[in-house]
Amino acid sequence: MKTRATDTPGEAAEVGFVRRPYLGLVLLALTLGQAAATFDQYDPDRSWRPLCDARPVMDGRHPLHLYHGLLGAKSWRDGNRGSGYDPAFQAGYPKTPVFDPGSRPAELFLLVGDLRPESYKIGLAFCCLIVPLAFAAAARLLGLHPGTACLAAALAQIAWWGGPVQRLFLAGDLDWLMAGLVAVLHTALLVRYHRDGGPLVWFGLLLTAVLGWFCHPVLWAGFVLLFGPFYVLVALRHGVAWHLGVVLAWGGALLANWGWLADWLRYCWIQRPLLISPSEELQKSVSEWWAVDVGGGHADQVFAVLLLAGGLLGVVGLIARRKSAAGLTFGATAVVLPLLSVGSSLWGSLVDVGAPKLFVIAGFFAVVPCAACFVELFRVLIWATRRRAVGIPLGILMLVAGAAPLRDDLQVLFDRAVQPRPLHLGLTVEQQTVVKALRESTRPDARILWEERPRHPAPYWPVLLPGQTQRAFLGGLDPGDGVEHSFARLTATSLAGRPLAEWSDSDLEEFCHRYNIGHVVCWTPAVTERFSRWSLAEPLMPVQDGGNGWLMKIKRSPSFVLKGKARIVQLDETRIALTDLEPEDGVVVLSLHHHDGFHVAPSTVIIERDTDPYDPIPFLRLRLPGQVLRLTLTWGE
Repeated sequence: MKTRATDTPGEAAEVGFVRRPYLGLVLLALTLGQAAATFDQYDPDRSWRPLCDARPVMDGRHPLHLYHGLLGAKSWRDGNRGSGYDPAFQAGYPKTPVFDPGSRPAELFLLVGDLRPESYKIGLAFCCLIVPLAFAAAARLLGLHPGTACLAAALAQIAWWGGPVQRLFLAGDLDWLMAGLVAVLHTALLVRYHRDGGPLVWFGLLLTAVLGWFCHPVLWAGFVLLFGPFYVLVALRHGVAWHLGVVLAWGGALLANWGWLADWLRYCWIQRPLLISPSEELQKSVSEWWAVDVGGGHADQVFAVLLLAGGLLGVVGLIARRKSAAGLTFGATAVVLPLLSVGSSLWGSLVDVGAPKLFVIAGFFAVVPCAACFVELFRVLIWATRRRAVGIPLGILMLVAGAAPLRDDLQVLFDRAVQPRPLHLGLTVEQQTVVKALRESTRPDARILWEERPRHPAPYWPVLLPGQTQRAFLGGLDPGDGVEHSFARLTATSLAGRPLAEWSDSDLEEFCHRYNIGHVVCWTPAVTERFSRWSLAEPLMPVQDGGNGWLMKIKRSPSFVLKGKARIVQLDETRIALTDLEPEDGVVVLSLHHHDGFHVAPSTVIIERDTDPYDPIPFLRLRLPGQVLRLTLTWGE
């Protein structure tokens, strides 16, 4: 027989917003303030037009997420679970959940928005808008007073517009932020399900678990481990039906995501391996970790201390009020995550898996207990003075007195919450000029070799070039060199992993033939000088983008066919179509990387790997029975 578990036996019915309508107005005001700040990010005049136009967000990795979000949304629409093959960069590479993982929220936004680019910006705005409502909901799910929920919403807004969160938001780490936000809601739902579970709460558990796995599977798998102690703590208080409900919610969420998670496991090999060494030297001191990873300003650090300290005191208060499940789950998470974050200062390998970002998630979990701590202070004062009219003013006076030395920091936090840093929208005039030059001075039958500049103010903007120019590129996809397909990249010092000074003219000619290079965009003097000395490189025009560069033409006959004969009539993420194929020695070799997952028609053609001793990824070789009038390659299961 199922037993109803409560943290406080005989507890009075919870007071809701219906019985405290003025607190509902407070929450509405906070939500409207969050909406105003969100619109400020796109336009200081708070107009909706910049939010709904096609100009992309240029900060951080947002251009990369938009590009892969479009590819992924098209793949989901075609039934390929977000994976696909993109021939526009790096001679063809697989777009998978492994690279780039931060594009999954973008895929969801664009899929809902019918592939319109502005859907990504609207999705970002929606994620900002729901922050106060999400934390207020978490507080109410824990059985806390509506006043506590409003205070939690206010603290969450200050944290959201603060330095640590905005650093992740502007960098494009929305998958981390959304996974953390969903984890807070899931934990609150789990506590509520423990107290008085019902079908609506169970559905919330399932939905948040599905979103958690979708946003960030590594982070969510870690949270599952943190839920273990909670499960052991409350397991004996419930019957079989309760346990079955929890297992179905967690297992159902994993099953709902299994299709793309299988691809995630399948393509882990394309990611650059992490160098994990237990004996790695100390990267930075704990004080440096506090200054760099926690926040960039004194106000952020002060708020982090107040939030975590108040959160821990709030946990003690929740346990004292016999809300042990809520206190232990939120408290354990708010303690463990900062320890993992500070561990990144002692073991550099933790940085590679994003451990410093866990401090932000810890702050999320501290918000509700911290709000409960402040409310508990007023309750204690009312109890001690025996009069509400005395206790509340006394509490306000204490808070004002404590805040007086921090008025400058509080002013900084308030100003940022009211008017956050604006996002950079759209290409600059210089970038638009580069796009025009490439569109008018190059041809689609050859690739453009793009010199990458990781330290450029907007290093990811070149990922938008294929959509702007209808050209294919070698370089410009990922300045971070995160996947093996970044091997054939040009930087100020090297080409395809070799120092540029070691490349002879014949080596460059062979490279341009192998990768079908028709033009080169040079940005640094060293690269410009090397190609200027090559007789087959002809300077076309100067270009500018945060510095001076040159567009050069390679004097060769372009072709994507390396061996045999064929005419390419379609080359995009949908399919590769060739006509009039004539094999040489029984094969046609294309200047495209080979990957598992290709389907070929007619079925008499065999797909093989054409290995290259210098490229870790083989090229695509087609073994034909003879001349073929038309051949189509598609990607999918």
